[in-house]
Amino acid sequence: MIKSIGKNEFKLDLKDRKILYELDWNCRQTCSQIGKKVALSSEVVNYRIRKMEEEGVITQYQVALDLSKLGIIQFKILLSFQHMDSKKLDEILKNLKENKSVKWIVSCNGSWDLLISLEAESIQEIDSLKNEIMSLFENYINKKAVSIFSSGFVYNRDYLTGKKTYNRTRVIVSGDKKEKLDKIDLEILKKLAENARKPIVDLAGELKTSARVVNYRIRQLEKERIITGFRVAINYDKLGIRFYKTFFYLDSPKKERLEKLGDYLASNKNVIHNLKVVGSWDIEPEFEVYSETEFSFIIEDLKDKFSDIIKSIDIVTISKEHKFVYL
Repeated sequence: MIKSIGKNEFKLDLKDRKILYELDWNCRQTCSQIGKKVALSSEVVNYRIRKMEEEGVITQYQVALDLSKLGIIQFKILLSFQHMDSKKLDEILKNLKENKSVKWIVSCNGSWDLLISLEAESIQEIDSLKNEIMSLFENYINKKAVSIFSSGFVYNRDYLTGKKTYNRTRVIVSGDKKEKLDKIDLEILKKLAENARKPIVDLAGELKTSARVVNYRIRQLEKERIITGFRVAINYDKLGIRFYKTFFYLDSPKKERLEKLGDYLASNKNVIHNLKVVGSWDIEPEFEVYSETEFSFIIEDLKDKFSDIIKSIDIVTISKEHKFVYL
């Protein structure tokens, strides 16, 4: 079970890690389904999940969506500051949090001080939102950059159990054309974005329709690859996990080498996201590891294997999340 090993950190035993892995594979699995996979009764699985929720280990149940099929373009503004004090930053952050187009705001250490993820429906809207955000910072910007996601993938957390899965990739930005969704489909997606583990019966009640209709709609959204998975969000501090976001600058890579780099990242158990972008750099892999040493080993191995195409790598660690809204 979860045992306290410090003020903020908790230790999971193997059964807990297996349960967490299954929730990350598909958080809509029932306790009975998970129990069969981890050799525990549904009652014990339910107890352990509740315990992880209460202890703040599990922070959210998330739906993975192909944003392209929703007509959403996701982009990021990265900022490094000059002459910025905490009072002024708090004032700006308050305005950013109120902006509905802003989905993710984090302070970080390393090459950048603040990352802001936003969603738009056109290049023109990206330009407008970028100017709107920049205007908040006046003369406090030392350097800035914008990256637009062209394709993106999320991967299962194989490091939790050491178990290697060969179908661990889920698309979150495909570049495919927008699909037509009706009001019920959109409402279902919004509800799942709030809590992807919410029972069908509860969803039906909130949407004032039948459980049969909701279940059918979700299955169709999965079949059409609009919903690409159901995941779990975790508290890194509680588990002693380090989160690193990286920015790879590639030097005129050939298609074959780029594919091999993508395969490497997709197969590495500590890579949880990889985003291809249009911007100053080329890709943004994200890593979850238990130590700086473990991360350093991965980066060194990447540089050794792909020294011909990796020009440089910028690295940031997330120090504080100010806002996260999935949809």
